[in-house]
Amino acid sequence: MFQVVDEAIFDLINITFHNEVFNFIIPLFSQIWLIWAGVLICVVAYAVHCWRSSLEPVGRVLMLVLLMGLSVGVTDFSSSVLKHSIGRDRPCEELLGANYYDAATQKWSEVTQELVEEQRLGGSMPSSASAACMAVAVVLSLLFAKANPWVFFLPVSVGFSQIYVGKNYPFDILVGWLLGLVSVIAVWWVCHLVIIRFSSHRKLG
Repeated sequence: MFQVVDEAIFDLINITFHNEVFNFIIPLFSQIWLIWAGVLICVVAYAVHCWRSSLEPVGRVLMLVLLMGLSVGVTDFSSSVLKHSIGRDRPCEELLGANYYDAATQKWSEVTQELVEEQRLGGSMPSSASAACMAVAVVLSLLFAKANPWVFFLPVSVGFSQIYVGKNYPFDILVGWLLGLVSVIAVWWVCHLVIIRFSSHRKLG
């Protein structure tokens, strides 16, 4: 049942929605440099917000970058471990007839038996890109209230793109989003405990 629903949603996005306009626009959201460019824009926007709100921009931006870096790091490590443990093949490695975009050649192709035998991109679940983008969005939403809900455009667009280009199934994206959320909560909780302990030691000293 799980696989049937997953493949049905994948077919809807990857095959039914497939058109020339989307073929040009959607793959951009799977480009690593563009994802990090979006993150940089968000950080700059947060810095401007702090400056205009008479807050301490340097300290708050450093906090944002630290939380973001730790969260993405934890997300990436957890994602790698889960990919290896689950070992799920990507759509472009098993679904004949699916559309696949090769970022290296910037060309679209239909998945054939020959491509299936050649293609080995690593585990599909969870989606690392979706997990990292969700972690970034959650950190921004925690520190930059005015950014809600716009910051979640990043993980949603990247997740849709990963399905559209044939790299991930929909449930891979959902698990990635959940992993990103849990990673931020864990990092936030640990940092909170460290700050409390550090503050209590300073008071005792």
